[in-house]
Amino acid sequence: MEIRRAQGRTVRMAAGLGAVAAAVVTVVFATIGDGVGDEAPGLRGAVLEYGHTAVWGLLTAALAVTAADRGPRWLPRTIGYASLAVYAGFLAALVFGGK
Repeated sequence: MEIRRAQGRTVRMAAGLGAVAAAVVTVVFATIGDGVGDEAPGLRGAVLEYGHTAVWGLLTAALAVTAADRGPRWLPRTIGYASLAVYAGFLAALVFGGK
């Protein structure tokens, strides 16, 4: 039982450090930008402008919930899948958007 408790602490500590790192990336992308200089009108433009930042914000949330070890166990996984979906949309807008 003690081994599981120690593993849980290690996972929570790693998730906490990951959440801090992801938060830093989120702030950098929100203030400085993500380096995607592609501009487009409409929905594609919004996805290209804010999608990458949203991905990192969702990753921050998923890791923070894991580190806090609070709430339902499905919550961080669901937030992580939402992050994956947003990233897939961001990549699709970037790659298949055409000019």
